[in-house]
Amino acid sequence: MLGPGRIGRQIALAFALGGHQVSLVDLKDRPAGGTAAVFADARREIGRDLRLMAEEGVIENEEIAPALERLEDRIGLAGLDGCEFVQEALPELIDLKCQVLERVSAHVAPEAIIASTSSTISPGHLVGSVRGAERFLVVHWLNPAHIIPLVEVVPGQATAAAVVERTIAALEKLGKVPVRCADSPGFIGPRLQALLMNEAVRLVEEGVATPEDVDRAFRAGMGFRYATVGIFEFIDWGGVDILHRASRFLAKALGDDRFRPARLVEEKIARNELGSKTGRGFFEYAGDRREAFETAKVRALLRQLRRQRDA
Repeated sequence: MLGPGRIGRQIALAFALGGHQVSLVDLKDRPAGGTAAVFADARREIGRDLRLMAEEGVIENEEIAPALERLEDRIGLAGLDGCEFVQEALPELIDLKCQVLERVSAHVAPEAIIASTSSTISPGHLVGSVRGAERFLVVHWLNPAHIIPLVEVVPGQATAAAVVERTIAALEKLGKVPVRCADSPGFIGPRLQALLMNEAVRLVEEGVATPEDVDRAFRAGMGFRYATVGIFEFIDWGGVDILHRASRFLAKALGDDRFRPARLVEEKIARNELGSKTGRGFFEYAGDRREAFETAKVRALLRQLRRQRDA
């Protein structure tokens, strides 16, 4: 694990809990005592989160000590030749990542998978620095990485299919939900999140709502809904035509083309593929599929409501 910062130590925790020996590597030049302080803080945070996970019933108390024992503090790249999977978790700076990826790919075994934890920088911007492009890909974990199930797996054009499969298999063994994404800046989560966050800030800038009310609205509305219903599932459930009309109105009323309907939405409207009510939207609902889909989603939301009330 290259980088003992916040996301690096979280990923290290996840792998250690999964039974892997993990080297937490610090590559930064620091003043006297700086490296020891960083490792001490990483150990403190990892230990705290392991205890919290046990208190909340996510893991057993007996898992804490073995997980901590699997973690090794390391300065520099020496001794990593036996490493099978290298995860880089450095700041989102292309030059820095490229420099480190070039160094690490020269140290580890040729068959070792090398992954970047970049949240926005696509593999195509980094792969030129890696010896063995076929073993390189982006593996984007979401903060807090040891808790959030999603991990985005982003192969580059030269990434070998076997490397992608090995990576997905390893993540699934950790209990994660790996999702493949094409080589495109921002991938899935960060691209959606950047738009959502900026729009939330604009609501405050424009005096529409306070930060407190925006957060409350999100937690009780979209946050609640999208915990069990996918975005495309909800588009189909509510109706592609509803999204189309709402988008056109917002674009006109706010005078901003960022709200205009996506091209694919316009195409769905033209084909009358409006969602479950027409038998097809972004998914198929022929026969009994509509009833099964809507029943499943209502049940999921009701169960979530019950869990929230019982909490």
